[in-house]
Parts: sequence; structure tokens; C-alpha cells
Amino acid sequence: MKKAIALAALISASALAASASAQTYRSEMPVSSTVDVTVVNVTNDPSTGQGSRLPLNLTNPGPELIEDARAQLEADPALVDALAMKNVQLANVVHIQTAANGGKIVYIR
Repeated sequence: MKKAIALAALISASALAASASAQTYRSEMPVSSTVDVTVVNVTNDPSTGQGSRLPLNLTNPGPELIEDARAQLEADPALVDALAMKNVQLANVVHIQTAANGGKIVYIR
């Protein structure tokens, strides 16, 4: 009987230790961005090949379009982090669009 109680205590203790270890390991994992980002370079117009042409307001953006993009960047630090991971310089962002899946399409020059 003592062996059964000792075995049950050992199993219980190992289960608790494993969950504590998993929690510690998870907290040390690097945080990745949850923003799905697609970057489109507007200086490389796909119309030279078989692709579709970009709208003129993106290939030649006005100041209001760029200001709107800057405001969106200031309001979304996760997007800024995702763009940094893709080596995008924020000064080159001309427009940001929300995709159907909730991700972001970022147009750069």
C-alpha cells in the first residue's frame, strides 16, 4: 500500500514539475508579431510583365496618402515591428491597406 501511495505522489509531483517547466519555457520564447504583412514595392510596377497595373495613386502617392500611412504606423506598434522584421524602412511606406484576412498590405517606394 505504501508503494502505491509513494508511486501516486511521484506521478503527481512529476506532472506538476512538467507543467511548471513548460510554463517557464514558454515565457522565455521570443515574441513574434501576430500581424500578417505583405509588402508591395510600387517602384516595381508589375505591368511590365504579365501582372496587373498598380493604381496611379500608389505609384505616384500624394502627401495625404503618405500622412495617412504614417498615422496608421503610429497607431500600430505590432505592424511597425513586423515591418522591421522584413527590413522595411518606415520612411518608404506610402500606403497601408487591410486585407480580407485581417492582415496588412504595405505599399513602399
